[in-house]
Amino acid sequence: MTNPYHAQQPQHSNQEGTGYPPQQYQPGQVGAHDPGFGHPGQALPPQPAKSSRKPLIVAALAAVLVLGVGGYAVYDGLIREDSGIAACKAMADGKQMDGKPKSADDDKLTEAEYREARKIFEDSRKPKIREHGTALIDILWQAQGMEDGGGALALIGPMGTHVSGLQTACADEGYIVKLD
Repeated sequence: MTNPYHAQQPQHSNQEGTGYPPQQYQPGQVGAHDPGFGHPGQALPPQPAKSSRKPLIVAALAAVLVLGVGGYAVYDGLIREDSGIAACKAMADGKQMDGKPKSADDDKLTEAEYREARKIFEDSRKPKIREHGTALIDILWQAQGMEDGGGALALIGPMGTHVSGLQTACADEGYIVKLD
């Protein structure tokens, strides 16, 4: 086979009709003509926008967020037992509200026990259990701190209201609680 281009010939600025092979179209060249598009001097079509992964990432984060919130809602509403209902169940079984067996020294609450008992009712999703349970614990704590018996007599009315309210709220959930 022989080489058709034996010797390099000088290039001219006007390549048409010189016998040299045409140069390949380069899209980035100014003034270059795309042989498959329009005519010389016509503007090139706009370049398509580069695809961005940002919408995909945002959609993925939104999906994770929705699944996370939905999963927690299912766990909190259906799987995890309500703390107030658990307290009703324990008291109906004759135990302390935290499920521990009753003992002889249950008459006095320490501050830590008071906070723990109050939190059990505070965390309940049932509004009546939350309302009457926290109020009853607060009244018991307040009465325990009174030195004289006369001051505690003022708390008998509110205590009766919240004892019966808590018993009713527990009964609404299927647990009969006897609070003495």
